[in-house]
Amino acid sequence: MKKIVLLPFCLLFIFCSNQIKLNKGKDIDIIFPLKHIDTQSTEAIEEIIKNNTNNTYIIDPLGFYGESFVLENGKILNPYLYFRSGYYSRNDRSCHEDLIILKPFQAIHHSIIFDKNNRAVYRYAKSNKYEQIVKSFHNRYNATILGCESYVKELESKGYKILEDSIVTKIPLQP
Repeated sequence: MKKIVLLPFCLLFIFCSNQIKLNKGKDIDIIFPLKHIDTQSTEAIEEIIKNNTNNTYIIDPLGFYGESFVLENGKILNPYLYFRSGYYSRNDRSCHEDLIILKPFQAIHHSIIFDKNNRAVYRYAKSNKYEQIVKSFHNRYNATILGCESYVKELESKGYKILEDSIVTKIPLQP
């Protein structure tokens, strides 16, 4: 009997230990589904976004702003270069397409940008250890900076809430 109980517990521990909770808040969980970021991969990673409340939340997957940097063997790594990126103004149609509407107790898989300000490109060596440090936040201003003010007001009039949360995390990188 002990073996039967122990096996599911071990599998649960292994599954949960390969995930990283990114945000600080308790109402919404934003979970990175892997134990590290593969720097060579070009595939988008979809985070698990879970609503733990009775409220419906509005989340802009491009609405996290702050600062990010990479550590190489525990020291800040200087970027190799910065890429240029412009902003675009969203209209009502793109607001409907871009913004995440997370219903009560709903869990979804969706890609988010941890820090929209991060435009750095780094060079990695396989022999070194790397970590990405992210400190960013999401609020009403950040969610509407590219447009969507009227759409967000419409949703708020229906009782929806804008996510007010921050991402403060350290994610291992694998070159």
